[in-house]
Amino acid sequence: MNKLSFQQLCATDHDIFSLLTSGKQRITDVTLNELAKDRGIFFSPKSTRSDLIEEISIWTHDYNDVVGLIEKRDYKKRNEKMTSVVLPAELTVDEIKEIVKDYQKDMQKKEKVTFHQKGNDALVMNTEYDEYDYSKTRLIQRQRKDASLQIESKDGQTTIRMPATEKATNIVENFKSKVEIYKKTEIPIKRIEVSHLLTPEERNKFFMQLISSISDFDLETVTNLKVDCFGDSNEDSADDTEFEEDMSLKQEMIGVVHSAVFNGENLVASEQYTQLRDGGFFITSITWKAKQKKDPYYLVQFEASFENGKEGTAFKYGAKYATRIANTSDYTKNFKPAEGEDKTKLLGLIETSARNVLDRLSLDESL
Repeated sequence: MNKLSFQQLCATDHDIFSLLTSGKQRITDVTLNELAKDRGIFFSPKSTRSDLIEEISIWTHDYNDVVGLIEKRDYKKRNEKMTSVVLPAELTVDEIKEIVKDYQKDMQKKEKVTFHQKGNDALVMNTEYDEYDYSKTRLIQRQRKDASLQIESKDGQTTIRMPATEKATNIVENFKSKVEIYKKTEIPIKRIEVSHLLTPEERNKFFMQLISSISDFDLETVTNLKVDCFGDSNEDSADDTEFEEDMSLKQEMIGVVHSAVFNGENLVASEQYTQLRDGGFFITSITWKAKQKKDPYYLVQFEASFENGKEGTAFKYGAKYATRIANTSDYTKNFKPAEGEDKTKLLGLIETSARNVLDRLSLDESL
């Protein structure tokens, strides 16, 4: 067996060293000491992290050891932003199942596809797949990921809610193609986009109306926003610059700053934002807090943004919530990612509000 084949099948001491070194946030000094203790080895408290890694990397590691190290190194799944698209075609649940089964058959050698019905008019499709990132150390270049899509059809159209990832987008494109074959007609995808809004005022109006029209919620404050400006696409964009709300932003900076990030409270009313708006800047991302008007009276931190800010495309959103402290009007300090039905409802509110705002703005343009 040549050297290259051996390296493909085995984890060398260099691979283990690189894995432990690159995983400082997850494989802490405490974890390294625990790995040693499991083998009956105790290091001196004066041993440095480098000492621990150099020693552990030259030990003999079997398959289960390597898998365990990779699992310790992996980051926990982040609270992914979501997005949605609409296909102007109504499908029955049985029709959706047939199309998903067709996709499942096509991908059986590449992906693990499962699905289950949700309610009377929706289906949840789960896809597990391998994603490769060759910029990472060799043992973690291949990562197992998953994408969950909810496909719901009613009122003459089919809505697909999904993670705001390239993989989920590709799955939707594949699903759309199969629907077109099934229906024997071309079906356009309707996305939440503001690319047709060509002035800063219109772009800002989209976000202002969005945050103030979430059903059953009262807007509390805007806590974070990102702005950009229309300009020459060939110019290099300046790095995002952070400004505290109480900092003064000179008017002459507006001509050279291409984007800025604010952090603070009541940012929409701040002098800095007003100056940027008047200088041709528009919002591309916003985070705001709102209180629920009815039980369970959550305080929710909503987020909405366009991944391609200047173009106004690839809309994505998320929600976290804080619960009331018993017998008080105060809330817990930490926001928890919404899960399950809470997640579906809260994200659905953003989605509905965004589409309604776009309809209103389009109607204003036509008048």
